[in-house]
Amino acid sequence: MGTTNKYGEVLYSLPKVGTAAIELSHFPTKHQAFIFRAYEYVPIDRIAKVLGTDVETVRLAAGEMGLPDYAPGDLWLRRGYITIIRRMWHILPYEQLLELLDMDEQTLARMMRQNDFLDVKLSDKPLCERVVWRKLTEEERISTLRIKKVMCSLDLSGKRPFEFEYDVPTLHFEGEQRFATRMIYAFSGLYQNAFEVDSEEFLPDEQLKAYQALGINGIWTQGTLSQLAPFPFDPSVSVGYEKRIEKMIAMTERLARYGIKLYLYLNEPRAMPLTFFEKYPELLGHVKNDEGCLCTSKPQVRDYLRDSVESICRTVPLIGGFFTITRSENLTNCYSHSGFPNKPCNCSKCKSRSVADVISETISCFSEGARRVDRNIKVFAWSWRWAEFNEDIIRQLPKDVILLSQSELDIPFEIGGVKGNVLDYSMSIVGPGELARREWKIARARGLEVGAKVQINTTWEASTVPAIPISPSVEEHMRSLQKEDVKHLLLSWTLGGYPCHNIVAAARYFYEKCTGQTQSPTLYEAEKQFVEAFREFPFHINVLYFGPQNAGPSNLLFEKPTGYKTSMTCFAYDDLKGWRSIYPLSTFEEQFSKLCKKWEIGLDMLDEEDESETAIMARATYCLFKSSLNQIRFIRARDEGFYSDAVSAAKEELLTAKRMLALMNKNAAIGYEAANHYYYSKGQLAEKIINCNYIVEVFTGKEKESV
Repeated sequence: MGTTNKYGEVLYSLPKVGTAAIELSHFPTKHQAFIFRAYEYVPIDRIAKVLGTDVETVRLAAGEMGLPDYAPGDLWLRRGYITIIRRMWHILPYEQLLELLDMDEQTLARMMRQNDFLDVKLSDKPLCERVVWRKLTEEERISTLRIKKVMCSLDLSGKRPFEFEYDVPTLHFEGEQRFATRMIYAFSGLYQNAFEVDSEEFLPDEQLKAYQALGINGIWTQGTLSQLAPFPFDPSVSVGYEKRIEKMIAMTERLARYGIKLYLYLNEPRAMPLTFFEKYPELLGHVKNDEGCLCTSKPQVRDYLRDSVESICRTVPLIGGFFTITRSENLTNCYSHSGFPNKPCNCSKCKSRSVADVISETISCFSEGARRVDRNIKVFAWSWRWAEFNEDIIRQLPKDVILLSQSELDIPFEIGGVKGNVLDYSMSIVGPGELARREWKIARARGLEVGAKVQINTTWEASTVPAIPISPSVEEHMRSLQKEDVKHLLLSWTLGGYPCHNIVAAARYFYEKCTGQTQSPTLYEAEKQFVEAFREFPFHINVLYFGPQNAGPSNLLFEKPTGYKTSMTCFAYDDLKGWRSIYPLSTFEEQFSKLCKKWEIGLDMLDEEDESETAIMARATYCLFKSSLNQIRFIRARDEGFYSDAVSAAKEELLTAKRMLALMNKNAAIGYEAANHYYYSKGQLAEKIINCNYIVEVFTGKEKESV
């Protein structure tokens, strides 16, 4: 973040340009790499414009590589622009990237920051030279024929991107509800600017019908108060809020037809650039870098929070409520990023107050604003990162607030002889943990209702498979939450909203009685084996965020070390040290080996002709883990000069990529996650197959030279 312009809009900066981009040696030329990647997503005239050539030249170049005529229209530009940015990160300089996306620099910078910190995930922009079209040499034409041969051998038919289907049974619920709130993030939800477009664009009726059939009664999405209500200190910041409220009203009316409420996720009050406080110095609180907090110890800031929530509740009468994180990645209240010995608060007002005073007071503002309108509107306070302050904060919360705790937090584990504690996003290790239990006990003693944030479909352990088929673990978790007298559920973060069998398993605990379609005994026994296998996953929060298992077979094999560091849930590269976190290298490899072997036992229990959702997800999950193992082995062999082993690992990876491509033809949800769009597409897997063929050829040559 930097400054504001004359209209009060916050100005962001693009990631800085760093070291040279990775050489994509499996393509004869860089402009062919660009065409190959762009052809799947972007209209051909846009590609030609970027290259400075004509449409027919691009079409002929694509044909020379055997590319099918995708004719994508603007679908990817509207719903998959994050995928496009990632695919172009090592090819286009900013100037051409902006031209491809038809954006100005500030629009791209703002979008990258507001889309769940995409700028952080991408890290520095690689240094790329301008890409231009040129004629191929004879040698390049021969190499291009190899690409065409591979492409012509691949089946890219089947389900098209974003062609999501939901095969869920209609469940019948009877008796009292055990969990009053059952909210989830829409599988195809729009993280940024959800109220800038009609909700039908990203949340179709088919998805809502599936949620209704499964007993889901809440959808959550991100909200920013200054974009949904008047910003009293500078009205220009809120320009257009009335139209966004109209979109929200329409969305809540659509949801209501399916018995579903809308919940807003709030990180407030949002920090402002320091230039903002030149005009409003009395509002300035804690300062971090070039941002300042709107200090909640100031009455006018607290009034802003109350009034904004009240305004939303009055204008959107069907809203279900809010949940808030008060110490999130976003800088908000003066103790959102401070309060520790090495990070003291520098706000003149708040530094003399306790963390608990400031946090609880901020949450009270949300509650008071909602209560002015309707006492049935729910306000959840999520204890994420409250750390050692949690007990004091809970004891000061308003009694009409619902405490929301991460269920799996603080579960000790030992995997492969390595000990650690779960911090978040675990399905291989089943919650709830002791910290959540302690928080719930304190809250209940004060008369507060309690809720659990869980992941029942997928996590960063295997995020690009929308439903990891381990329903016995889901059932175990739900039984435990029931015993803890948890009354409310946040069933997913931005990943994990896919309407599927795992939600069926959870839904059987929503009410006193639930009847409907059950899993076949064969599939259920296989899932029990997958649960056993999943316990071997080398769990650590840094493995989840930086490991290879999310990109899986889409991550390229590199002929030489890239020197690039793995980036959070984005580019894995070949940073084996960064992947393994607390695990020794041999242990890291061994755990993936054990995981794959045990998972294979479960796959062998399935009928080869079984194309049920569970079977497809089981095979796709295996591809992620098998690919991780292949990549570990390849990198080790490459770096140690064992060329024969490198060839073997590359051949295994080639087969894995082909398997995943075949599965994507059967289920378009594979590879997709709302905050990252398509982590990989069919074209990306096709490129990986080309890449593997190239690597096998190169390292076979190295092997011969070394004999």
